Amino acid sequence: MKTIKPVPDHEVPVTLKTSLAQKSAITPCCLIFAGRGGTGKSTHARLHAEWIERSGLSLKIADLDRTNATLTAFYPNLVEAPRTADDKDVMTFLEDILERQIEEKYHLILDFGGGDLVLKNLALRLDLVGFFRDYAIQPVLFHHLGADLDYLAYLASLEEDGLFRPEKTIVVLNEFIKPSSQSVEVAFETIMRSRQLGDVLKRGARMISLPDLLPAPGIDRKRLRFYEAVQNRQSVDIPPLGPIKRQMLVQWLRTVGERFREADVDLPWIPAEGQFT
Repeated sequence: MKTIKPVPDHEVPVTLKTSLAQKSAITPCCLIFAGRGGTGKSTHARLHAEWIERSGLSLKIADLDRTNATLTAFYPNLVEAPRTADDKDVMTFLEDILERQIEEKYHLILDFGGGDLVLKNLALRLDLVGFFRDYAIQPVLFHHLGADLDYLAYLASLEEDGLFRPEKTIVVLNEFIKPSSQSVEVAFETIMRSRQLGDVLKRGARMISLPDLLPAPGIDRKRLRFYEAVQNRQSVDIPPLGPIKRQMLVQWLRTVGERFREADVDLPWIPAEGQFT
């Protein structure tokens, strides 16, 4: 697997520059994007991949979505995936890439398919939180939820059985999949009152609401990274985004960064206040 090369120093925004000493002191993170299909996992994973890359930190990406290899489409030369969709091959691949992260100390993104049970099965075999702690890796688990209680099933299966409850757990409410006629507060009211969500927040998990990315279809169709689209770049044969959609994307990037900061999510690549690039 190729590693994403750090952005040249002159291209890295001042607020995101990190000294070599600071970079070496940052604990490698394993970012795990979990939840049902259509909850924005891959879009969210792409954003963190770009933030990490632009911060000059070492990163590798594992596309574990067996039915929709979204990350592979955006990072064709940078993403590794299992040889087949067979459970055994996927588990072997996951174990291998985690062991390589321990040795090479890069940040790792794991993008699972909707409701995939491989992570849960691995957690049944070993104490995952203890495993990461013993090998100095910081797990960051993102639970992506829609606006009805069915979306809580995967979260509950990991939380209630005590299978995998890392300190850095972030619940992500996706505004895109709420009914368009309802406000965020009304749409997610049932979820917010649920015992399962209450319990995970009581133990220290953070929560953010991921705003709807209106230009997403155009960005995805053109296979553009977010900052390529902002910078008015284009893919080989497809024109870049128009100015209105680019401005929508700028606002989305700023809003997501603000929401992470407001939720006090402590990750070293989150852009500083007032800086979205």
